[in-house]
Amino acid sequence: MGDIPIEDRLAIEELVTEYAWLLDHRRWHDVAGLCTEDAVLFIRGREILGAAGLAEWADYRAQKKSRRTQHQMTLLRLEQVESDVAAGTAALVLHVAKTGGSGTYVDLVGEYEDQYARTPDGWRFRRRRLVPIDQT
Repeated sequence: MGDIPIEDRLAIEELVTEYAWLLDHRRWHDVAGLCTEDAVLFIRGREILGAAGLAEWADYRAQKKSRRTQHQMTLLRLEQVESDVAAGTAALVLHVAKTGGSGTYVDLVGEYEDQYARTPDGWRFRRRRLVPIDQT
């Protein structure tokens, strides 16, 4: 593994940021556009496989209307694996607010373990695993 060129680093950083922004703005169905067709995501005990799995996951998330989130993403580390493949981790602090509740609370602290693939449309998630800090 080696250093990743700055233009690829910036594109992947934008991808990671966009993922968090889409979740925080309840645009779950748009997340599939950030992933390869064969993407696999492991989120809170769920294995989400490809476009069909992402659509099902988005429908599930849309049912939680009373839950608002703020994903704070930091400490992005990237390494080039192949010319069109990179791996990385990004730290997460997840804040949650619920309708009718008072204030927010920290729901999860952990990190994403990612694999990214360069596609004709730019860098996309190929694999994404959310690992809570108490499981590292």
